[in-house]
Amino acid sequence: MTSHHECLGISPGAKPAEVKAAYHAKLREFPAHTYPKEFKEVRAAYEALRKGENQYEDFWKMRPLKAELEPVALTQMRDKAISQLEISIDDLIRATF
Repeated sequence: MTSHHECLGISPGAKPAEVKAAYHAKLREFPAHTYPKEFKEVRAAYEALRKGENQYEDFWKMRPLKAELEPVALTQMRDKAISQLEISIDDLIRATF
C-alpha cells in the first residue's frame, strides 16, 4: 500500500491548500464511474490527510530500545555464566566418548 501523500502525488510537507488542489486534480483524472477503485483510494487518502491521520503513520515502526545494565548486575551475570561453562577435562572426555 502506498502512502496517502504518494496516492495524491504530493510531498509529505504539503499545505492543506495543496492537498485539496491535488485531491481535486486526481478526481478529474480518475472519475468515479470510470475508475471506481482508484477513486476510492484517492478519496480515502484525502480524508486521512484532511483529518490528520498521517501523524500516526509511524506508530508501529520499529524503534531501537535503549537499555542500560548496572555494572554490578552485569558482572554478576558474567561470573555466573562463566562458572556454568567451566568443565573439567575428565567431564569433557566422558561427554565426548
